[in-house]
Amino acid sequence: MADDEPSVLKVVKYYAEKNGYRVDTASDGESALRLFQDATPDLVVLDIMMPGLNGFEVCEAIREVDIRVPVIFLTAKGDLVDKGMGFKLGADDYVTKPFEPEELIMRIGTCLRRRDAFPVERKNPGVIDLGDLSVDLSSKTVVVRGAEVSLTAKEFDLLAFLAQHPTEAISRVRLLQGVWGEDYIGDSGVVAVVVRKVREKVEENPAKPHHLLTEWGYGYRLV
Repeated sequence: MADDEPSVLKVVKYYAEKNGYRVDTASDGESALRLFQDATPDLVVLDIMMPGLNGFEVCEAIREVDIRVPVIFLTAKGDLVDKGMGFKLGADDYVTKPFEPEELIMRIGTCLRRRDAFPVERKNPGVIDLGDLSVDLSSKTVVVRGAEVSLTAKEFDLLAFLAQHPTEAISRVRLLQGVWGEDYIGDSGVVAVVVRKVREKVEENPAKPHHLLTEWGYGYRLV
């Protein structure tokens, strides 16, 4: 966990250890990255506003080497600009300060269970293997049933965003923020259009998708 407020570190460490977790702490971004490299944690909690590297920069550096470890942001800001940026970089959850320690512990448990419920095989850093579907975040290539498929930049961005949150239901709003950005002005139906195009390229039967599933009235899930 990384936060520049000693009182926050102390309280969260106490409650987390009380619930059976081992907690290592850092008070700035550079220390957080060194700690991540040395401790290889199961989950990372990052304050956004820290001296030196901020939480976004730390998260981006983590995602370059590990796309699966859950990352929870702590932020004193509740605006969507911060959240959109965080989800785009691969955040799994947000907790807004001030918060109840029990709520953070609950969210930590949820993120860990979600990760363990769908073991993603990582043969290479940056490669997400989902059965017969493989997404390479570094080369921006997608292989389906042993053959590489050609996706547009936006199609790949959408698939990659979903692939970094396997089995998680992602809302259309969150997809718009994470893939198109906060400044996007247009019809939200563009998400459904791109999903349909991705299905045509990665599903054996786009009408009965096996990987890219619809969560009716909410969004989509990649399994």
